[in-house]
Amino acid sequence: VDCRMSLSQALVLGLLAAAIGPGHAAASARPGTQARMRIGPARARPVALFKFLEDVLGPKSGPDETLVSCGLVPDVLAAPFEVTIDLEVRYPAWTRSSVDVRAVGPTSAPWSFGDTPTQGAGLLNQRGVKLKPTQVRDTPKVDWEPCAAGAAANDPLGPAPDEQLKTYTLALIDADAPRADDPTERSWLHWLVVNIPGNELEYGQTLRQYVGAFPPSSSGVHRYFFLLMEQRAGEQKFALAPGDGPELSTEDVSTRGGWSAAKFAAANGLRVVGWHHFSAEFDPYCIELMADLRALR
Repeated sequence: VDCRMSLSQALVLGLLAAAIGPGHAAASARPGTQARMRIGPARARPVALFKFLEDVLGPKSGPDETLVSCGLVPDVLAAPFEVTIDLEVRYPAWTRSSVDVRAVGPTSAPWSFGDTPTQGAGLLNQRGVKLKPTQVRDTPKVDWEPCAAGAAANDPLGPAPDEQLKTYTLALIDADAPRADDPTERSWLHWLVVNIPGNELEYGQTLRQYVGAFPPSSSGVHRYFFLLMEQRAGEQKFALAPGDGPELSTEDVSTRGGWSAAKFAAANGLRVVGWHHFSAEFDPYCIELMADLRALR
């Protein structure tokens, strides 16, 4: 009998031991000690374990990217800006797969037909992580620490006299549409929410509904940037462009290409204060999403 333990077996045993807890392990080794087991802490362990797995074992790509190293400056914005707010971007930990038309056939694996659970992106621990479009198909939760509306410029987190929080705009763009080597539609706007009070994204005004990443086949690795912009005038009216609105439509999709974050910020008195970034290249979900977009009216 081969008594050697593989790395995956050791990992599974380690996770089981962590979930069960030292009290349970000790009790199993010493018959008759079950009465002294502490049930409370052990019940909480699996939740903490799953959170640990999501946050620590999630996708990473080495050191965080910088404004220049990832090309946000100068490809999207002409000059560096002061980052005063850190964004936390969290996609669902689980999502559904798509049909892989290239693998469908008499000997297809079950997952080739889609609609099976698959791992989502979860928490983006670092800027620049490489993901699959399937992992970012669903709208993420984006969080940040908002500044006080009346805070001084040299103390952005200081209390405001009226205790109001600043208002923000959040955008997600593809800087490499339609091809990384020929980005003639830079930037393609994937999401735009304005008039966000503080960090309550759900209460903002959606001008462009979230659309997941869908880099075309053989178009290279695309860079996707979240940009958080401070509205200096607080809540304001935005001049609506063709296609603006909360619902997807043919006009909406056809006017998202060539969107300029710099021009939008300048026209509306906005200041970029935070950012996040991931990259992705083609996978089967792109075919599904592009078909859905073509079917819009």
